[in-house]
Amino acid sequence: MTEAIRPEHTGTILVVEGNVPFGELIAGVLRSEGYRCETVVSGGCALTSLGSGSIALMVLDYTMPDMSVEDFVATMTTTGSRVPFIIMTGRDDSLLAVRMMKIGAGDFLIKDTTLLDRLPLAVSKTLQEAETARRLQRAMEALQQSEARLARVHRIARIGSWEWNITSNGFVFSNELYHLLGFDPAHHPPITLEWLYSRINPIDQPAIRKAFADAVAECRPLDVVYRIRTASDEELIVNSQGELIADDNGRPCRMIGSTLDITARIRAEEEIRNLSNYDHLTGLPNRNLLQDRLHQAIIHASRTQSVAGVLFLDLDRFKGINDSLGHRAGDLLLRQVAERLSACVRESDTLARLGGDEFVVVLTMVTGEEGISAAASKLLGVIAEPFIVEGHELYITASIGISVYPADGPDALTLMKHADLAMYRAKELDRNNFQFYSSDLNVRVMERMILESALRRALERQEFKLYYQPQVDVLSRSIVGFEALLRWYHPDLGLISPDKFVPLAEESGLIIAIGEWVLQTACRQTKAWHDAGLPPVRMAVNLSTRQFRPNLDQSIAAILLETGLEPCFLELEMTESILMRNVSENMALLRALTDMGCHLAIDDFGTGYSSLAYLKNFPLGRLKIDRSFVRDITSNPDDLAIAKIIIDMARTLRMQVTAEGVEAYEQLELLAGHGCAEMQGFLFSRPLPADKAQQLLRNGLTF
Repeated sequence: MTEAIRPEHTGTILVVEGNVPFGELIAGVLRSEGYRCETVVSGGCALTSLGSGSIALMVLDYTMPDMSVEDFVATMTTTGSRVPFIIMTGRDDSLLAVRMMKIGAGDFLIKDTTLLDRLPLAVSKTLQEAETARRLQRAMEALQQSEARLARVHRIARIGSWEWNITSNGFVFSNELYHLLGFDPAHHPPITLEWLYSRINPIDQPAIRKAFADAVAECRPLDVVYRIRTASDEELIVNSQGELIADDNGRPCRMIGSTLDITARIRAEEEIRNLSNYDHLTGLPNRNLLQDRLHQAIIHASRTQSVAGVLFLDLDRFKGINDSLGHRAGDLLLRQVAERLSACVRESDTLARLGGDEFVVVLTMVTGEEGISAAASKLLGVIAEPFIVEGHELYITASIGISVYPADGPDALTLMKHADLAMYRAKELDRNNFQFYSSDLNVRVMERMILESALRRALERQEFKLYYQPQVDVLSRSIVGFEALLRWYHPDLGLISPDKFVPLAEESGLIIAIGEWVLQTACRQTKAWHDAGLPPVRMAVNLSTRQFRPNLDQSIAAILLETGLEPCFLELEMTESILMRNVSENMALLRALTDMGCHLAIDDFGTGYSSLAYLKNFPLGRLKIDRSFVRDITSNPDDLAIAKIIIDMARTLRMQVTAEGVEAYEQLELLAGHGCAEMQGFLFSRPLPADKAQQLLRNGLTF
């Protein structure tokens, strides 16, 4: 089995982009995936770099400042370079895409909001296709060498030769032919035409019998290809050619011929066909054959005035399986997925693997969106069933994007692009679902790309700010802590809600760097207040899912050491869902944090697992009642009952409790009456910038 291209197996990727910051952004994304990258600003510089021989792939901007892409490719070709390349452009132009593919582009990427997500996969696919092309070239060379050997054999007399006496039906084989068929020339069975037929594959026998009979009846040469069993029951593919010899009366009496083993040549041709059209891992049609099948489906739908559906399926969180169990397990899982999907599709449909964990199903003869929806639901259902891989029981889900011909595009390229966009929409909607393409997806995708691009520069441009909301002891009417809340002020877009940018930061991995900045800033500010002689307060900082990783305790220890803040003044807030992932590993990490002296709190308690089992086992110090229960506590008996249960639970487990979202005195009185003395909400103060928070801490509360 040939393994997929991994970053460590490739050379350097050359990014050719006249916009230097954008070129570095592209290179940065690829470096984060493990690729080696260089950037240049022009086609001339790129041609110079190609001379080093270390370039494995190029990412080319269509609008290079010094030459067109066509001229660049022509120049590259004349120098003998065959480096694969990907085209990027801001033009959503199907004709341009086709033109670029014709001059050899491995992929054609629009500079829309999915570019940064799609680029690593496009690079991986193009590298895989380049490797397949190299294998095809080697197979072609092997085929040419085989044909050359065959030509030499034809020039050598009586190698693998035979003579058939038509009158007596007897055969004479040369020693070479006996050896070819695995027999000892000194001890061989009686050779007759019927004996020869008995060794030929039954499927080929009728055609061979007819060929021999026609050659004799019509006095013409014999030239046949067939499969024959050797003495050891190995099957060879051979080519037999013969010439008739007539007697004095002009009647055929003998046939003299030769038999050549062409098994290697035929197998080489089969390998070329398979490499060109089928995925080596799953045996499914690949991108090349998919394009042809989709084109045929469009022709059929157009002729019959029906619809065709394109389902773009991507496995959710497949990378985590590769990272945790290894690529061998990932490949075995992909094979099982392919088998299940194959069992779901009809003979009239096409299931293909594009590469990685991406599959495409082309549906024909369907009854509109209802039939396509039913097929998509069925595919999601079979994927959701558990897989057994190397003794591990694995549960995975998939996201499916759907485009429909003719409503969503007139050609294969457009339908594939739109199904891909719809798949990304399905992933945004918490995965394990399918989404049909709609025209407004392009707008949302563009907004997402703009936002992510801006988010990548927000830290270095110091666009983030921390606001601080006080946590209050209502009995003493004093501030006992603050919660640090992240705000993003973009110079053009203004204040951007955390609901918009935090999930994006999570998906892109930027939350790691942003989270460290939040911790550093919050700890430094708390230490500054302490040094200014203000009342000592703790600082609560939220941790995201991506931050919760094995070396988190070391990162926090370094931040505390750098800022000089005592660990007892740092409280780390996390959701219940974070704790319930990798429970044993999280237990060790939480104990390391509490041993360090930090405090731990469960944020939004009551909205997740809310299980006593984990509460009593994890070293937690505080529960925070979610604002959704506090909001209607004065009018909804159920919310009041839940709040009271949480307060009693915390008291039983000797934990502190804080109520979030307190906005009215009636809420305060009810909560305090049931034993909750610490609260947070607009009744006391909205989140404040550092200077206003310091002033509030100095002057005290007035509620």
